[in-house]
Amino acid sequence: MVRVGITGCDNLRAAELVRILINHPDVDLMWVKSTAYGTMRLDQVVPGIVGECGLTINPEGELGEVDVLFMCGAREQYTDTFNALRLNDNVRIIDLSDCHNLEGLENESWQYGLSEMQRRVLVHGTGRATIPGAAAMASVLSLLPLAHNLMLNSPLALQVAVGALAFPDKGKTIDGLDETEWAAQQQREIEAVLKQCQPGFAQPVSLTLSPHDGRRTITVTVQLKCDIGEQQVRQLYDQYYDDHNFVFIVDRPIVTADIENTNKCLIHLSKNELTGMLTVQSAIDLLIKGSSGNAVHVMNLMFGLHERAGLALKGTGC
Repeated sequence: MVRVGITGCDNLRAAELVRILINHPDVDLMWVKSTAYGTMRLDQVVPGIVGECGLTINPEGELGEVDVLFMCGAREQYTDTFNALRLNDNVRIIDLSDCHNLEGLENESWQYGLSEMQRRVLVHGTGRATIPGAAAMASVLSLLPLAHNLMLNSPLALQVAVGALAFPDKGKTIDGLDETEWAAQQQREIEAVLKQCQPGFAQPVSLTLSPHDGRRTITVTVQLKCDIGEQQVRQLYDQYYDDHNFVFIVDRPIVTADIENTNKCLIHLSKNELTGMLTVQSAIDLLIKGSSGNAVHVMNLMFGLHERAGLALKGTGC
């Protein structure tokens, strides 16, 4: 069993992480710490787990040893929280705060936790992984097959529609940033990832935010010039994602119920053969595939577990 600790259990993504991990067949959730609470039962803080978990937040006495730590708190608290824990050097870290995302692309101390791009790296000895921002993840998954085939050769205008749960605190995002700051950060992350996936990528990238009716949903729509036909594009996407467990190409427009409460990313492709413009739309659940579900996927890879372990989650169905 993988022994797990969580810090920063005072936000939506941490609550989702708890709900996933307490039902994961290969995990023992050992302890949870948070500066936002005193000593309270976890089921008083995280909805939906009454009768499933008897843990106390901020337990008294020494914390038990863990194999992996999920850090869910605010980015500005990361260093102080980590240092206070005094963990063994062999404890693996999965950071959901976004504060190491660009670092995870620029040096070897952190790995960028996008499984569809970094699976081999994450399987072989990764000690620290940082989870992509939700908008960056949906955008990059939309474009990875094209970048892999060196086909991003025109400006990219990303239309990102974000559900209300991305902004839980009076206009502040789930990461504590305001909308403009968050959009700029996500855009920088997307540009950095695409440059890594397609060496020499130098096209301008713009990101525009709008609200989404689905509270948990992020959709990304991007249009770009494409020199091959729609069927060939579809083949590239099918080939790239063929052995991945959570990304699916669909032949109909994506609806909210397809992805909410799941760890799936759905992608829809269409091309105007007269203008040569390809439209790619992707959709993910903001808190699961866009955060906590992907973090568990990364943990599964780190510890040699089946990728889908603990992540056979149920969609809304309506």
